[in-house]
Amino acid sequence: MKEAIVVKHLKKSFGSKVVHRDVTFTVYDREIFVIMGPSGTGKSVLLKQIAGLIKPDDGYIEVYGMDILSLDEEKVIEFRETLTYVFQSGALFDSYPVWYNVAFYLIEKKGISEREAKKEASYYLSLLGLSGTEDLYPSELSGGMRKRVAVARALCMNPKCILFDEPTSGLDPVMTAIFDNLILKLRKELGKTCVVVSHDVNSAFRIADRIAILWNGTIVEVGTPEEIRNSSNPVVKQFINGEPEGPITEMMERENEQINA
Repeated sequence: MKEAIVVKHLKKSFGSKVVHRDVTFTVYDREIFVIMGPSGTGKSVLLKQIAGLIKPDDGYIEVYGMDILSLDEEKVIEFRETLTYVFQSGALFDSYPVWYNVAFYLIEKKGISEREAKKEASYYLSLLGLSGTEDLYPSELSGGMRKRVAVARALCMNPKCILFDEPTSGLDPVMTAIFDNLILKLRKELGKTCVVVSHDVNSAFRIADRIAILWNGTIVEVGTPEEIRNSSNPVVKQFINGEPEGPITEMMERENEQINA
């Protein structure tokens, strides 16, 4: 299988707070790879390092053969068109209509005319069931629609890989299922590699080819949904089953004791 993303021995701290002490994993081309773990374990920080938004303290990140920590100007442009990031909030521009949000990169970075860019935006909006929203503003859309607009914006760059930060956060169960189907469609019909950070165990089991569990600064297990569901690792078992007692809560209690000491 072709490697899409390779992360080796990644380390990241903020002051005295160690977020990643040794993170290593590989994502394969056209795979849906879900990163899960307790709150505060640095899942979003990990995603932002892969996207080049945050620089790690040490380690190695390769995206489709590009060492992203040592890109020259020409390679930076190629990287930005290979991998895109969909923020949890959607991060849309409230002062622009939907179509301009979607076509922003084409207009501002590629120099495509607004007329052609709007046609392109309309195409991707139609793929996501958003025909007719082109001239609306983000404030006129539901939360689920805004998230789909953010995906349309990512697709407008025609990337090989899309990173999703908590894509179903704040959505009801029906909208979560719809968004899950959208991610599956991106992989199956458009051949996209998808890396998803999520807290939603049910959603992860629906969409993932493989799941990685991040805890205490490292990846403690990677496997198929079935392998993760049947894991004997006590950290994985506690997280997946939502159990109140186990190594995750024991560490939280120790950290609280240290803070209050």
